[in-house]
Amino acid sequence: MKFQVKALVAALALSAATIPAHAAMTFATSGSSSLILTLLDFNSNTSATFDLGYGYDSFQSLVVDAHTNGTLSADGLSKTFSIDLAGGDYSNAWTSFWDTASASTTKWAIYAADGTGTGAGARGIISTYKSGANLTNSNQLQTSIANFNGYMTNNNALDNHNTVDNGASVVTSNLSRAYAGGQAYGSTGRINGQGHVSMDNLDSTMTVVQQLTGATAASPVAFNTLGLNGNFQFKMTSGGLLEFVVPVPEADSYAMLLAGLGVVGLVARRRKA
Repeated sequence: MKFQVKALVAALALSAATIPAHAAMTFATSGSSSLILTLLDFNSNTSATFDLGYGYDSFQSLVVDAHTNGTLSADGLSKTFSIDLAGGDYSNAWTSFWDTASASTTKWAIYAADGTGTGAGARGIISTYKSGANLTNSNQLQTSIANFNGYMTNNNALDNHNTVDNGASVVTSNLSRAYAGGQAYGSTGRINGQGHVSMDNLDSTMTVVQQLTGATAASPVAFNTLGLNGNFQFKMTSGGLLEFVVPVPEADSYAMLLAGLGVVGLVARRRKA
């Protein structure tokens, strides 16, 4: 897999970081789907899909690294990375989306998944969270992953996903299988119409959650909010800026992060049998 520097921000203080990239979105059947941002305007039946350059696995690593690599900001948070959707390879999709969509009725969400592995916690979804309950069994979670794979597959054939490292696409019809209001988020902003609401309005901040399960259909689904000394958050502005921010931990919390958060342990445990 190729690697490239995607976007790191924290204005003046971070040295460049290398993060994964690929010409087309990868799916959960690979063991680590692309981390994607979706914009969705139900009123105009318009959606946009942005490949953020991370995967399910590499984002989990970022969650841990953020505590040591972030830069303290005025609001007391560590701004780990920021992506400008209005610029670079995203700009055409960003502009095209607003040809029909309205900022007042547009919602957004983040998603990545792993649909492989057999052990407990080997399969899962990372997403933004607004409200509601988690999925109740493995069959629901895996159906959600399969439907999301279809949504991503159809978007891979559009716009510049196959020609640049991290592309974007826009769909202006709810009859298209690439439309995010279909099999991906339905009419309610829930992944596959089940579980929690993972979409919110622009200029909002959402926490980040992870749902984990095994391969057996009856396996329960664990529901974890990612965070330490506060919740990890994504913020999406109407001006096109996506930020991932984490609370700055106390000095004695680093050990808790490594031992108790579960993300690091998951990366080690979830390797395929």
